[in-house]
Amino acid sequence: MVMIARHRLRWRIQHWLEGRLPGLLTCAEFQETLDDYLDGALGGPARMMVDFHIRTCPACRRYVAAYGAVRAAAEGAFCNGSPEADAMALEPVPEELIAAITMARKAETNP
Repeated sequence: MVMIARHRLRWRIQHWLEGRLPGLLTCAEFQETLDDYLDGALGGPARMMVDFHIRTCPACRRYVAAYGAVRAAAEGAFCNGSPEADAMALEPVPEELIAAITMARKAETNP
């Protein structure tokens, strides 16, 4: 119970600060800048604002950790070592395969 109360208090303080101190990011603004932050594309002041938000907002701290893990998994999904293999992995799926999958799914739902 105490943990829930602390979490709510921390959340309320964070949102109170966002509304009253100019230059602080809201959670929505933080999420909009997350890709640039993780890519290292933010300048000094913007990066400092995002860093401050991460330090003060537990929800966004968890979000950035999960989002970073998903990005890392997605980046490694097609890394086969050769550009030719990566290009083949990204080619469109053949229409015949899509049609076969669609027919099989219809057959499963309408026996």
